[in-house]
Amino acid sequence: MSNARVLIVDDEPPARLRIRELLRKRSSIEIVGECASGPEAVDALARLRPDLLFLDVQMPAMDGFQVLRESTYTPVTIFVTAYDRYALEAFEADAFDYLLKPFTDERFDKALTRALSYQRESRVDELAERVAKLLERRPSSPRIAVRTNGRVLILRAAEIDWVEAAGVYVELHVGTKKYLHRLSLSELEKQLAGEHFVRIHRSTLVNLDRVRELAPRTHGDYSVILLDGTELRLSRGYRDELAAQLGHPL
Repeated sequence: MSNARVLIVDDEPPARLRIRELLRKRSSIEIVGECASGPEAVDALARLRPDLLFLDVQMPAMDGFQVLRESTYTPVTIFVTAYDRYALEAFEADAFDYLLKPFTDERFDKALTRALSYQRESRVDELAERVAKLLERRPSSPRIAVRTNGRVLILRAAEIDWVEAAGVYVELHVGTKKYLHRLSLSELEKQLAGEHFVRIHRSTLVNLDRVRELAPRTHGDYSVILLDGTELRLSRGYRDELAAQLGHPL
């Protein structure tokens, strides 16, 4: 993944120098600009579109809060100021963190590490969303874009063995691996319509091509056993739907 692009905004040269020196300890950082005033910062944000912004609060002509209000582009922002009374307003302005001068190298490093982690995850989320939108244009060949370990993995519908609801997410079971996907079970069911997936429980979808057998249980219930031996419960309310898909009464 490319380096994080950082903009430093502070009207005091020594303050900018300190942040610059601390940032240069990280090989994953690219300092794309420095600004000494609010108007400069507004222009630089629109022009450079950095990933991370270190922003002083008190500056002549335009303070840090005005910079964010005037900007059409807002990156992950860490406010830097000598006055703790601005902390609440900073977080109300959606600041990611708040560094109070004078801060230690350790405090700066902690804020930077958290911001970079958040920024990387945001990038992957955005990429996954863009890929998902592109895949939606190919309904004849369904693909699902899932985020995993800082990457975006493209899964074919046929690769998925079964799907389990996990709150507002779903857990995709692919062989011995599991992937959490930001979609509800009902939404995914619509997306997989016509792809041999059937609901067997209010919280379970199964790929019919992975079903090996149906094993009777007590009280007329069944277990759905997959090719790899995984045993899933067939809820009575979904039995007719499964029977229709299999073309065989239960």
